[in-house]
Amino acid sequence: MRLLRDTTEAVVVINDKNDIVLFNKGAERLWGYTQDEVLGHNVKMLVPEEIRHKHDDYINRNRETGINTIVGAPREIIFQNKDGDHITGELTLSSCKMGDDGKKYYLASIKDVMEENYRKKLLDLQNTVFQSLSTEMQIQDMCDLVCREVENFVPNTVAILVLGSALRESLAKGLLNLHYQPQVEAKTGALYGVEALSRWHHPHLGNIFPSRFIAVAEDTGQIEAIGAWCLEEACRQIVKWDRDGIVVPAVSVNLSAGHFRKRQLPEMISNLLTQFGIAPTRLTVEITESVMMDEIKDTMDVLHAIRALNVGLSMDDFGTGYSSLSRLTRLPLTEIKIDRSFIMNLEHDANAQAVTTAVIGIGNRLGMTVITEGVETEAQYELLESLHCDVMQGYLFAKPMAPKDLETWYRQPRKIMPAMQKAQTQKQVQKQAPSGQPKSK
Repeated sequence: MRLLRDTTEAVVVINDKNDIVLFNKGAERLWGYTQDEVLGHNVKMLVPEEIRHKHDDYINRNRETGINTIVGAPREIIFQNKDGDHITGELTLSSCKMGDDGKKYYLASIKDVMEENYRKKLLDLQNTVFQSLSTEMQIQDMCDLVCREVENFVPNTVAILVLGSALRESLAKGLLNLHYQPQVEAKTGALYGVEALSRWHHPHLGNIFPSRFIAVAEDTGQIEAIGAWCLEEACRQIVKWDRDGIVVPAVSVNLSAGHFRKRQLPEMISNLLTQFGIAPTRLTVEITESVMMDEIKDTMDVLHAIRALNVGLSMDDFGTGYSSLSRLTRLPLTEIKIDRSFIMNLEHDANAQAVTTAVIGIGNRLGMTVITEGVETEAQYELLESLHCDVMQGYLFAKPMAPKDLETWYRQPRKIMPAMQKAQTQKQVQKQAPSGQPKSK
């Protein structure tokens, strides 16, 4: 076992219940989780959200039938890291029976495909650049060439500058776009709102992960420009949806901590609302816990000025930072969003249940709407609904979608949970009750 822990490749071992029992340093680097965060949890937490619901069945079928369609030759597989980004790895899987009862364990060895190809691709990039320099290309042309050749993840300063240049050009040319993930009311299934999520598809580099290009935007001083673009694009989309008969009550837009140190932010938001003719209640601005830690007077003034516009203020990823209840009560928040890391293991983790229960209770007492992110299963929904969570967001209801796809989703019948059906039935009974008679409870 020590050899497995010390090898540079990512190694994951699961037991007969599909729970992770070994997660070495290589796996920590690949997924971004620490060993303590994953041991004892179901291995499905390492795969993309959209296939987690059937991952157990896939493994169990192999374990029961002995048909080794997943064991043997290496194959490229898509995983999902802690930040929610998809990563590609070369998976080699082996199995063995352990103990007197012969329970089957699986050992997965994963190579980071991008890391494997990095040196070759970087060498190719350097050769291309040097050839270009020998022909005395203009510097701007050379930068454009590097942008076309560089990979999504080149871990050095040059790559940050290159991606920063490509990002600046893409922003100017309108190559960024927003996807929207629905948020639904837990009791009724009605659409509460959507969260706007930035996406970047470069014509030569392909899809750049949000966690990557947002970090590059911060490093190259473009994060405020992207935030301003997101706000304007979200307002423009609200108007278009209204025109097309798509009623989206509110759109949430993420802004970085730096935005809230700019005294011009409330005025900019006010001008956008006026320009597009949008009611302030239809826009929500999401802040991070780092903003809550920033007690600079200018920041607090900006937050209160935004709320004075009647624009919503949401605390994103609550519980992942250094939250303080005393600070929480001083902020003019309308929403709290519980981070997906608590929801992922909600059914089996007593600590996650305790934190989630406490946050929902705090939010309710403070008059805030509580939203849970990353809801993927009906069991999670039922547990959260029983805890009186107001709104849910996750793949159980819908994935992030381009505007046209959201319009299609909006017009189709939606997933109705038993609790939602019960609430709808009670509402119909109340409407049908004769005047002067008590209504059903």
